[in-house]
Amino acid sequence: MIGRRHHRDDTTGRETAAPTEIPVVAVVSPKGGNGKTTVSSNLAVGLAHRTDSVIIDLDIHFGDVEYALRMRPAHRLDDLVEAGNRRDPMTMLSTHPSGLDVLCAPNDPVAADRLSVDDAFAVVDRIIAAGRPVVLDTAGGISDYSLGALDRATRVVMVCGTDVPSVQAGRKLLDTMRRLDMDLDRVDLLVNRANAHVGLSVDDVETALGRHAVITIPEHSSLAAGMNSGSPVTESSPRSPIAVAFRHYADVLLGIDMAAAVTGRR
Repeated sequence: MIGRRHHRDDTTGRETAAPTEIPVVAVVSPKGGNGKTTVSSNLAVGLAHRTDSVIIDLDIHFGDVEYALRMRPAHRLDDLVEAGNRRDPMTMLSTHPSGLDVLCAPNDPVAADRLSVDDAFAVVDRIIAAGRPVVLDTAGGISDYSLGALDRATRVVMVCGTDVPSVQAGRKLLDTMRRLDMDLDRVDLLVNRANAHVGLSVDDVETALGRHAVITIPEHSSLAAGMNSGSPVTESSPRSPIAVAFRHYADVLLGIDMAAAVTGRR
């Protein structure tokens, strides 16, 4: 279980983070269908409950962040690329009811194909430079966009299911990061659908990947319902155990509970 130790601002009554590195969190899954965008959107809303935060959809061809958060963005990643240095990208983000700022993927794959990776990450880098926590949602698999997200991340959340293909893909991702001299100490394992009655146990997944899960998320209808309705559980059911787990992890990222940085499974 993830615990918390709070720091409170006596002038506002709001819990505040201890001084720490501003988190840039890449949420990755080397295999599609593991619930990566569900994780990204819930974590981002959890961060936004604490402080001004941003989520960027880097699944540029088929991104689902706008549906997960029921957004109707006025501007998308390709619009910000086109605007270049003429406008502050922070003024072109869409705002979710939670206060989370959102940058959605291009509207269609044709528009996405016109983007260059360098131009897209020039926008991402300007948003990161604004000094807010940023969640980078990525496409399944390994691409130039996911590698760019990994390069910029202070923490990496690797979403893995309990099926054998997911675990094998997870091992390949870790091997790829190791070969590219990326720091594996910043990789946090999240096991999704942890209570599935088929496949591997969480212990098996941890052993195969060589790391403990910081969060285990049970298979629950509320997650699918939240994705379909565009209402993450951190927003629609904030007292549910799943929402609490996401908020606790957000606290760890923000430095609100440094004692919880070493965590076990729920």
